[in-house]
Amino acid sequence: MKEELKTKRQQIAELSALRRRLAEPKMSDSSGERLKEEHYRLLFEGNADGYAAVNEDGFIIAYNPAFREMVGYSEAELRGMTYKDLSPERWNEIEGKIIDEQIRMGRYSTLYEKEYQRKDGSVFPVELRTYLLKDKKGTHAGLWAVIRDITDRKQTEEGLRASEERFYKAFQSSPAPTFISTISGGRYIDVNDSGLKLLGYDREEIIGRTSRELVIWRAHADRESLMKRLLADGCIHDESIFLRTKAGAIIETLWSCEIIRVNNEEVMLSLLYDVTERKQAEEALRGWEQLLMHIFDFLPDATLVIDMEGKVIAWNRAIEEMTGVKAQEVLGKGNYEYAIPFYGRRRPIMADIILNQDANITQKNYSVLDKQRDLMVAESWVPKLKGARAFLWAKASLLYNGKGNVAGAIESIRDITDRKRAEEALEKREEDLAFKTRELEDLNIALRVLLKQREGDQRHLGEAILSNVKLLIEPFVEKLKNHADPKGASYIKVIQSNLQDIISPFARQLSTKYLNLTNKEIQVAGLIKEEKTTKEIADLLNISVSAVSVHRYHIRKKVGLTKSQNLHLYLSSLA
Repeated sequence: MKEELKTKRQQIAELSALRRRLAEPKMSDSSGERLKEEHYRLLFEGNADGYAAVNEDGFIIAYNPAFREMVGYSEAELRGMTYKDLSPERWNEIEGKIIDEQIRMGRYSTLYEKEYQRKDGSVFPVELRTYLLKDKKGTHAGLWAVIRDITDRKQTEEGLRASEERFYKAFQSSPAPTFISTISGGRYIDVNDSGLKLLGYDREEIIGRTSRELVIWRAHADRESLMKRLLADGCIHDESIFLRTKAGAIIETLWSCEIIRVNNEEVMLSLLYDVTERKQAEEALRGWEQLLMHIFDFLPDATLVIDMEGKVIAWNRAIEEMTGVKAQEVLGKGNYEYAIPFYGRRRPIMADIILNQDANITQKNYSVLDKQRDLMVAESWVPKLKGARAFLWAKASLLYNGKGNVAGAIESIRDITDRKRAEEALEKREEDLAFKTRELEDLNIALRVLLKQREGDQRHLGEAILSNVKLLIEPFVEKLKNHADPKGASYIKVIQSNLQDIISPFARQLSTKYLNLTNKEIQVAGLIKEEKTTKEIADLLNISVSAVSVHRYHIRKKVGLTKSQNLHLYLSSLA
């Protein structure tokens, strides 16, 4: 760009010098012709625009330095080239028609745009006008042209188009209803889709018409009043206005407007923000706030809320009943006023502790059940709740506003004095029970000692009986066997067997292990163990053989023997 300006300045200087020479008096005709030739040479060679001439066959026969620099070819290369060699192929047919029309009309061509292709293959846009070349007879001998490189202009135009396109896309896609209108009368020049949707019109219904014709303003006088402010200040921001939709509904909007210049004309750029839904949402929010306050007021637990300054902003009915202090007496008060009903003095409570994260106060005054960053659950005794000592459970938590910042703290309190006293009574009973348990354990130890001593006495007694049987009875039984008849010998053998049971208590072991055996079955089992036959058992017990068989069957069933198992061997194993 700097080089181009320098070249143009040089051209101006040279042309000025030429004009001064032409203006000098008493110049000869030959000198004048030379000056004219010099003038044309300077225009041809020094111009920043390209000049080129072609013969009737299209071959390049003359050009200026600007043209050669423009296309990037050397003088030798250009001599053998036609104008078609410099154009992309798609332009040949188009340009041929332009040249044919020019020759037919016998005049210079219209100014048109096309593309040239440099030696390096790059394509650039040019603006071009061609003139006819005629020989001395006045017949067509070729063309000459003025060529201007318009790359910078095209880039500027493209940038402007892109900028306009981006603006228009942003204008149309903006979620904010946007209007462009004239200042006088408010005639709509353009409206984006959001604006059409807001008012319920189609584009052709609103473009070119005024707000007054469409009766868009609820009161046109409002517009006139605001227009005076707009003309005085140049802009209006977030002004509440009421507009009428195509369907006739009245909507409340916030109007922002600024006077801008488009194509050397001042127009209004208006942005609307429909606050109808917001107003409805605010009303709904107020309803919810009222509902939440009712819910808060009827919470079963005594609850209070303090702000960041420690002032009470909520005090429900349950805490009124617990403390005897009405909400109007404490709302808006700080300086630990809310602690007086519990402690009889001003001091931090759990809501203050969680708000200020004061660990020292927590450890000193509360038994903490759960502690997190923004929540704490604890228990403690308070001395002055309605004049009496009470044990309270409390839960405190941080409160956050809509932006996620801490806005205060809430604390819920429950009087669990009765439960605490019941727990203490239970602990006392458990202590008493533990004491009695220890006494019983001591008594149990003493009983075990006594039982052990009794077992020892029984063992000594058994040993004494065994010794007496062996010393005082068995010798005489052996002597009787020598003097008894066969039947008496059998009785003596039974006596010996029974004495053996006394010494080795088979019957006692059998009856202890199998409690469902009868006395007779125990007698039969003892004789089976002594290898007595069924007939011998029947004779000894004075019962029939079939009765012995029945007893044998019952014994096998009660001790759980199968048919393959030997009853005598099993009973012998118990001895």
